[in-house]
Amino acid sequence: MDKLFLQLNVCTELIEKLTNLESLNKFCATFHEFATKLKNFLPKTEVDGYSKIHVETIYLCFTQIITCITQLERTINLEESLGATGGTHLLLTRTHFRDRIEWCLRRLQASIYQLNEEAIASTSVKLEDLSFVELLDLALDKLESYSDIVEQDDNFNAEDHLQLVGQVNHIVRHALAFANVALESDKKALIAICETVVDESAAFEKNFEKYNRNERKLEALSLQRALYSVETYLNEALLRLIFSSLGEATYVSELKNAFQQSDSSIDLDKLICDFDINVDRIQQIGVFAIAFTQDVKTKTIIRSCLASLESLDACIVPAFQFQATSAASYHADILENHFKEELVTFRNVVHEIIDSRALLNNYLDILDESIDNAAKLYPKGHLLKVTQMGNVLFEHFQLKVNCQELKDSAEGQRLHQDFIAILRECQAVLDVSIRVDLKRIVKRLKIFYSVLAKLRDLCDRLVYQRSVCNNEKPMTTSTKLKNFSHSFHNLERENTIVNKSLNSLNHESDLLSFHLTEILRIS
Repeated sequence: MDKLFLQLNVCTELIEKLTNLESLNKFCATFHEFATKLKNFLPKTEVDGYSKIHVETIYLCFTQIITCITQLERTINLEESLGATGGTHLLLTRTHFRDRIEWCLRRLQASIYQLNEEAIASTSVKLEDLSFVELLDLALDKLESYSDIVEQDDNFNAEDHLQLVGQVNHIVRHALAFANVALESDKKALIAICETVVDESAAFEKNFEKYNRNERKLEALSLQRALYSVETYLNEALLRLIFSSLGEATYVSELKNAFQQSDSSIDLDKLICDFDINVDRIQQIGVFAIAFTQDVKTKTIIRSCLASLESLDACIVPAFQFQATSAASYHADILENHFKEELVTFRNVVHEIIDSRALLNNYLDILDESIDNAAKLYPKGHLLKVTQMGNVLFEHFQLKVNCQELKDSAEGQRLHQDFIAILRECQAVLDVSIRVDLKRIVKRLKIFYSVLAKLRDLCDRLVYQRSVCNNEKPMTTSTKLKNFSHSFHNLERENTIVNKSLNSLNHESDLLSFHLTEILRIS
């Protein structure tokens, strides 16, 4: 253990003295040696509690360090090619990524130390360290026991009851945190549902001691239904937010170009506000994506993307504001490209988590509502925005893991091509400057809806056929993310059948001196 800490200190000293590619290579070589030894120290089996938190933090720090090394290499190469003209702005770029590496090294030291403490293994995790899904699991499991009259005991455990109340409170906090960045219509609905949960929880807590078994069962069922309502609506609102926020990643470029143009007609404050809202929404999407996946590598990639975007959030706007010199423009370009790269990686991983049928169903609902209200929504601005949301579906089916089954069948290939063609046609007819008759627009939107409905039905059949081949229980279409699902009607929870393996994720990075996935291969 002491040797690990000593080597980590050497890594810290090397990164502090970073000046050129030679010193960066030296850091990489030392860090590679440290990482190889650390791998042997990490638990070989799955761990729970605080140990799990610290192991996940270690994976996050390694991924962030690799990301920053790649950016540092680009920055140093650019500095060397520009020479003295690089100025202080590229020094700011280098400092930004170096500081992030130093922060990760400090976090690594703290997590390794905590893992080495025997007391950690026996310490229970705090509720605030649990995800929305984990909290919901705990609360619903406890309510199941209250609902089972046979297993109930009149001498209830007061401590367990207090834990349940705490779990429900934290579930509401997660839901309200999401509501804070959700679309306006979803925000109001989620807040109303959370108020119902709080009321049901308060009634359950107040009357628990004096209620008999039957009364307690009814109260438990009522609270269960309220929690299922939160979960169901949050899943649907999350998909709607994905359509709204994970389309084209051009808004960061628009913000950068707006500062360059210095056009008085451009509302820079609004652009900055929209940028901040988008970053907040991406953070919340990421938080729930982490909660909905069990794959450690996937969690690490998402956490790393969120950490990168969060670190950029504080410095990217100031970088855009000061682009008076070529060096300042290079600084802004590096940060902009880094933001885009992390966003694309994040978007692709999220698309690998989301169930295709859930995404199709959600968009079909959006499209159906837009068709029904087309006359009220004209002029074309809203309808164009709705069709541009279809780009999210286009990106979803661009990934091999999502489109492979479609391409394996002639019908799937045809429907996929029909979808792309009608999507582009709808966007084109709404984006032209001349006025187009509303009936023609609605007709194309209805054709678009029909093609997507057929695509959704085909996905349903493919999942059914695969489940039959694998002797699995067929699952009805859900409007939820695929790794977590609850059946409201019978109040029985079951894991969603995974229609594609997360093990197919292949996020390999070309590193300056070593390859992270080889060092920290998760067995």
